[in-house]
Amino acid sequence: MDVVSVETALLLWREVLQFHKQNIIRIPVEEAQHYVVAEPIYAPVDIPAFNKSAMDGYALSYEEGQCEYVIDGIIGAGVVWDKPISKGHAVRIMTGAPVPIDCDTVVMQEQVQTDGTIGSTLVIYGQVKSGGNIIYRGEECRAGTIVVPKGIIINTEVQTVLGGLGYTDIPVYAMPKVLLLTSGREIIEPGMPLQDGQVYNSNRIMLSGLLRDAGFFNITQYHVNDNPRRLSDEIQVVMDLATDADIIISSGGVSVGLFDTMPLIFEKLGANSLYKRILMRPGAASYGAVTDNGKLIFGLSGNPGAAYNGFHLVVKPTLMYYKGVTDYAPPIISCTVAHTICKHNPFDRYIQGRVLFNHSTPVFEASKQFNSSHMIGLAGVTALAKIPQGVHEVNEGHNIEVLLL
Repeated sequence: MDVVSVETALLLWREVLQFHKQNIIRIPVEEAQHYVVAEPIYAPVDIPAFNKSAMDGYALSYEEGQCEYVIDGIIGAGVVWDKPISKGHAVRIMTGAPVPIDCDTVVMQEQVQTDGTIGSTLVIYGQVKSGGNIIYRGEECRAGTIVVPKGIIINTEVQTVLGGLGYTDIPVYAMPKVLLLTSGREIIEPGMPLQDGQVYNSNRIMLSGLLRDAGFFNITQYHVNDNPRRLSDEIQVVMDLATDADIIISSGGVSVGLFDTMPLIFEKLGANSLYKRILMRPGAASYGAVTDNGKLIFGLSGNPGAAYNGFHLVVKPTLMYYKGVTDYAPPIISCTVAHTICKHNPFDRYIQGRVLFNHSTPVFEASKQFNSSHMIGLAGVTALAKIPQGVHEVNEGHNIEVLLL
């Protein structure tokens, strides 16, 4: 299948990865950011593990109509009161401290009059609810409850939960190794003097950054010179670099130009192509393949704007699925258009821009320049708006489907 839609490309990748199995490793919780949980994580104990005070105040056994209680002691967080507390008595208690077994109610400090000293009497003012201001054992969850499902990306919030449960290491899916290739004789690295006909290698910086944003850090980078006289040498270098790679991503050299040699290099790697073009703009120049030994190959356009779209629309969702995320779905919302967009669209077009909120209503503001070769406009992009094939004008105020990045 040479030419496919974005949706079909994603389905093809899903079919390829349907039986893909990731290696499972154990790593420290504090180093697990961006990894994916490989097995369900259970609460080892009730959370909380004891009845605790929800606020600073006084713990007591409440009796209807009784307003005066004698203070027997003071309990701070982490202190367990192991003495009996009889009727008509109370203990001063701090937020988070265990509630004594004889007490069924905590009265907030602001609701009593007392100097708080041991042996003195407190007087309760206002209405008190029996059982109030106590966070009961197991209120959040019971021991044995799944608290972090399999297939969840680990972020700071998940790390917080794992640490709070006492875990020091957890099972995660091993991260893939990525080989990132850029191509073209006209490409030079930032910092070098720019000669006529040359451009700086923004794609390498962009794609390596987008990979890290998505949680992929094991990246090898190489630039392929498309000079035909160097092709044999370049093929050998890429084959050597690809030996340990699980995923290969390239930019440039996948269209129909005289020097577009990346598909030939991929064929030498044993690539079986899934598609050679995607019906979208920008980004139609795209290539997808898988090798006999399971390496994934993504060929993206050499134009920065097109490569950016191709990464977000096809590469990133596939990589998320590859690394074990069970329900990855980038958010899509309906927005009104800030300004009329006119563009001939023989294919689905994805316009780069940003989402603003006007009195809580989401509004899409297109970048001033959104052609495939444009780069400067990427600085403010937070979303892609989809204009369906055959729709050549979207007027100001009309609704449009927008993918949040």
